[in-house]
Amino acid sequence: MEFIERKRCVIVAAGTISDLDILKKNIFYDDYIIAADAGYTKLKSAGIEPHLIVGDFDSSDIPENDVELITLSPVKDYTDTEFAVMQAVERGYGEILIIGGLGGRIDHSMANIAVMLRYKKQGVNITMVDENHRVFTLANESKVIVKGNYYVSVFSPDGECKVKLEGFYYNNDELTLYPDSSVGVSNEIVDDNAKITALSGTALVIFSNLNM
Repeated sequence: MEFIERKRCVIVAAGTISDLDILKKNIFYDDYIIAADAGYTKLKSAGIEPHLIVGDFDSSDIPENDVELITLSPVKDYTDTEFAVMQAVERGYGEILIIGGLGGRIDHSMANIAVMLRYKKQGVNITMVDENHRVFTLANESKVIVKGNYYVSVFSPDGECKVKLEGFYYNNDELTLYPDSSVGVSNEIVDDNAKITALSGTALVIFSNLNM
């Protein structure tokens, strides 16, 4: 599939969003917006209209407006958020931001992380944010990170992963991570910029607010 260059899809899911400002700060005018089930009510409260609404609406009423709507059966093999990701990819988006995919039920948070990992292998970059976290994946690539008021943790949820860490309190030229290891948790940036390089495997990177 050929992805739309530099265009991004934002999916607003039904997870915890305690401050609607996170929607206003992270959604831009040229984003394609998908509301997943009760995510629509959060967008509506923030005064933002989606381009597409999907869901089985077991946790909210079916919206009545002129926006494109896909109604799903409650009996299915994927979550509403995963279906929203499927729709974004089918429509050519290779960059996806999910708001409301963390917090609330831990099983849904884990399911969304699993979706991130699967689609990373297809060349789709998915990031999830909430008020205190930013979560993304790296595979055979580097990411430069600006110093900020947050911890940086790196995990390997999908088999062995080797990473290089530069500009951190704990640097490492080749750190080997495993799914059952916590060695990559709670690192801090000490230089103005830091860099994480995924040398092999897939790294799951989590920014956590230091004030938590």
